[in-house]
Amino acid sequence: MPTPHLTDAEIDDICAGLKQNAAKIRFLQGLGLQVDRKPNGRPLVARGEWDRCFNPPPSAAVAAPVRTNGPRWKNIPT
Repeated sequence: MPTPHLTDAEIDDICAGLKQNAAKIRFLQGLGLQVDRKPNGRPLVARGEWDRCFNPPPSAAVAAPVRTNGPRWKNIPT
C-alpha cells in the first residue's frame, strides 16, 4: 500500500539533478504542487496532490470536441 506522501526517493527521482532542498521545493511548486517542508528541510508532497496534478481520473481525461473556425461543409446550401 502506498504511503500518504511521496517518499524521499520518489521526490529525488522527480527532482533529478537538484541537490538542495530549497531548489527541489521551488521546482515542485513550479509544477503546480502544494509543497510543505519537513522538519529536516526536505520537501513534503501529499500523494493525493501528485495524483490531482498528474493522474487525473479517467472521466476528466475525456476531451471536449475540438471546434475550429473552418467551414462547416454540411451547413452549406447546394
